[in-house]
Amino acid sequence: MKNIIKILFILFLLLGIIFFCKRFIDSDYFKVQEVVVNGNTKLLQRDVTEQVEKMKGKNIVYLNTKEIENFLRNDARVKKVSITKQFPSKILFNIEERQPYAYVRKGENLFLADDELNIYGDKLEDSPKSMPIIEYTDEASLEGIKIIISKIKNKDFYSMISEIRKTPKSYEILLVNGVIFRTDTDVTEKKYDDTYKAYDQIIRKEGPLTYIDLRFKDIYKK
Repeated sequence: MKNIIKILFILFLLLGIIFFCKRFIDSDYFKVQEVVVNGNTKLLQRDVTEQVEKMKGKNIVYLNTKEIENFLRNDARVKKVSITKQFPSKILFNIEERQPYAYVRKGENLFLADDELNIYGDKLEDSPKSMPIIEYTDEASLEGIKIIISKIKNKDFYSMISEIRKTPKSYEILLVNGVIFRTDTDVTEKKYDDTYKAYDQIIRKEGPLTYIDLRFKDIYKK
């Protein structure tokens, strides 16, 4: 009999603890009061604000932040996102938005693309930028242009580029002054950098140029 009473006592004690814990967790103490957003959310502002407003006043314990992360991650404009709970009542958003690095032409339209040529928006979604236009013929040529862009690390050289395109015989880098650099995916980062550094000297020595061919061991120019 004493054992039964003891068991019942422990059982009611546990139920009481669970009940009071549940009441405490469900109290206003755990309602979201503050949401902090870190990162550039220029294009995402409206969507992020909408998610923030939905969070406020909800219980932080039951809030499914992974679901919200996945929702935002499915947006092409989002590069990285993480949402962290800071108990008892604060949510921290860390969002990295894709940054414009080039325009990609598809048909008659231009689209925003990041440094890996991931398309994430229409040109009209952002203010005009001085960036190269990417012209490709198929997925293979787009992959080739991705490789070429990944090797152009010199920002001054990149700022001189008006267009990067695939032609039947090569890839071409068109500068804003009309000079064409003929290239392919085997051209190294060092060769782009060395050619840029020697470019002014080549112009002074050779005069106006039509193109420079980087595909061979020695730089061919005309």
